[in-house]
Amino acid sequence: MTKPKQNLPEEVEIRRAPKIATWAITGAVFGAIVAFVVYLLIPQDQRSNENILGLLILSLGSLGFGLGLFFALAIDLLTSRKTKRALAERANQ
Repeated sequence: MTKPKQNLPEEVEIRRAPKIATWAITGAVFGAIVAFVVYLLIPQDQRSNENILGLLILSLGSLGFGLGLFFALAIDLLTSRKTKRALAERANQ
């Protein structure tokens, strides 16, 4: 018969990290909102027949997506320096 393992404390790292996908999607939504506002600011007689709104949403949404990723990674880099160590015991399931 085998003995059950003792639950010995293990050293673990505790840190908070931003959710990168959430930041990226939020940036893309803000970019799309800015694109819509820019579209509304263009006078009606100067708008062309092409789908300028779609192009603005695509370009500014992509820019917002990239900026969201950049800010998430920058925050992750800054918060990774504040890691704490603690002792924890593994729970039996």
